[in-house]
Amino acid sequence: MKISPVQLKQLMFKRVHVALDERHMPVHGGAPWSHVALFEGVNIATGFGIDTLAIDAEPGLHYMVSLQVQVDNVAVPEANDQRFAPYLLDLEAAGVVTVPPGTEKLAPPEDLAAVNGAALLWSAIREQVLALTSRMPAGPAMLPTVHFHDLKRQPQAAPTPAASEAAAAPAVAVATARKRVRGVRAATKPA
Repeated sequence: MKISPVQLKQLMFKRVHVALDERHMPVHGGAPWSHVALFEGVNIATGFGIDTLAIDAEPGLHYMVSLQVQVDNVAVPEANDQRFAPYLLDLEAAGVVTVPPGTEKLAPPEDLAAVNGAALLWSAIREQVLALTSRMPAGPAMLPTVHFHDLKRQPQAAPTPAASEAAAAPAVAVATARKRVRGVRAATKPA
């Protein structure tokens, strides 16, 4: 075992809402507490944000990362085999992630903070959902294990001189917007 170079320094929940969706109560034999609800085929909406923090007291780069997770059980017409969860979820977690000096040889620091930070926050949200639903009428529910490699920045082609002039003013706004929010809504199926 080795300590990860990317460290979660602080974790906080900004919003935690878990409610029973009586329209989608599971039908199964046995006691409800003997069944763990899984989210396979359920549409889970996620939103991710990342911002650089200026912390001079510690070496390395510091980021504030946030992750929102929602299950609203709204039918998606193009989803042929959509399933529904017994719970409606709306959670948001945030945390401070530190990437120490020298880690840039592994990957760009912001990519390390985004991919690892989102995974750390997902784990906290996943555990919170399991803990809260363990005492609810439909029984415990566990979010799936996922990865966040799609949060890596995409390489950008070198701009042409004309495009550089035209894009000079909005370039800051585009870069800022990219850092602020990354999101996805997808059915949970194995990759």
